[in-house]
Formats: sequence, structure tokens, C-alpha cells
Amino acid sequence: MAERARGLLSSPFFDFAPWIVMSVIVGPQRFVLASGLALLTALVIAAANRLVGIKPMVLDVAGIAFFAALFGVGLFVDDVTRHWLERWSGDLSNVLIALIAIGSIVLQRPFTVQYAHESVHPRHWDSPLFMRINYRITWVWTGAFLITAAVGFLGDGPLDQPDNMWTNWVVQFAALIFALRFTEWYPQMAHARDEIEHGERVEPASTVRELALPLTGYLVPVGILALALATAPWWVGAALIALGVLATRLLAEQEAEVESGVAAR
Repeated sequence: MAERARGLLSSPFFDFAPWIVMSVIVGPQRFVLASGLALLTALVIAAANRLVGIKPMVLDVAGIAFFAALFGVGLFVDDVTRHWLERWSGDLSNVLIALIAIGSIVLQRPFTVQYAHESVHPRHWDSPLFMRINYRITWVWTGAFLITAAVGFLGDGPLDQPDNMWTNWVVQFAALIFALRFTEWYPQMAHARDEIEHGERVEPASTVRELALPLTGYLVPVGILALALATAPWWVGAALIALGVLATRLLAEQEAEVESGVAAR
């Protein structure tokens, strides 16, 4: 049980959770709530990491400090400042986490290395493949948070719709789902390709279809929400549902054919 918990917590997704909570919940009259829940999430994750023996990560420390500051400010500032924070703090938090990721790349120590050390044997830590994997995963997470910051700014700024479903939730979750899936998929694919190049493996590496499956499935609930909340013409919601179902089925069938072909060898 402890090993399973350690394996789950060694994913960077859990340390990103407070930032996601802040970005998704913050809005009109919700700044103190959002920053408080983000701080609570950061503290719970840090405590859980400590219980299973995972050393503090950069994101743990940054998250606790940042959200504690936001929560404290939110309790004491005037209404004008709080209104400004309600509008822009979610975007600022996404920019900050992207800057942390970029900073780790500039310092030639991608932040994902800390998490990879929890599951990869020390003899591989200095290998070119290990570092290449971590650089690419860090860049993907950086891109995901830049996208969430950009679409959040679009909803809060030019559109003047801080509760817009598409800019505040749908696109942001899509970017994060892709980054999370890439974090799971890319190391296995990269290792498989490396083994194939060195003649140590005959089975094909994971395909891009496996990477895309979660996103095609995501289209279905988005379409249902669009229909239920009437945030777009009815045919948009219906098209998203149909596209999600068809694309998921097609990709799953193609992947099954590849797996059956490998098994038959």
C-alpha cells in the first residue's frame, strides 16, 4: 500500500494539483476560497509525500509559499484589490509555474528530474536518454501552463468572461490532460525506441495513438457540457460527442490490431 502511494505521489501531477485548483476555482467572489483550497491541497500533498518518504520538491515549497501569501493577502486587502486578484491571480499562477519550469531548464536541471529519481535507478540518472526524456516532459508541462495562462487571460481580459466554460475549463483541462498523458507515455516510448536501435527489442514502441486516446475521449464530456449549459450552438456539442466516440473507437481498434499483430509473432 505504501509503495503504491509512493508511486502515485511521485508523479508531478500531484504537485501541480494546487496550481490547477487555483486556476480552475478562482473567479468573482472566489479568490479567498480558491487560494485557501490551493494552499490546503499543497499542504496535504506535502504531508503525504513526507509520510511515504518522498523528499520535498521545488513545486512543493513554491506552492506552499505562493498560496499562503495569496491567501493571507486575500484576507486583508480592500475590495478593489481583491477584485483585481479574483480576475488575474489564476493567470498569474499559471505564468509563475511556467516560469519555474523554464527556470529549471535554463539551470539545466529540469524539475521533472526530481520525480524521475523516485522511480529510476541511480545508475541511469546521468544518461543522455534520461536527461532527454526529462527535458522534453518539462517542456510539455511548460507549454501546457503557458496555454492555460493564455486562454485564461483571453477569458478574463478581451472576452471579459471570467467564468467562460471554454477558456476557464475546457481548453485548460485539455492542455493538462495532454501533459499528464505525455508524462506517462513518452518515457516508455523513448526507452522502447532506444532498445530497438540497439537491437535489444523487436516489439514496436508505443504509438501516438496511445497518446491521443485520452484527448479523444475528453471530447465526449465536453460535448455533453456544451449541450447541457448551452455554451455553443447545439450542433457543436453534438459534433464533439460524435467525434469523440468515433475517434476513440477508431484509435482503440487500430491499437488493438497492432497489439494482436505483435502477439501473433
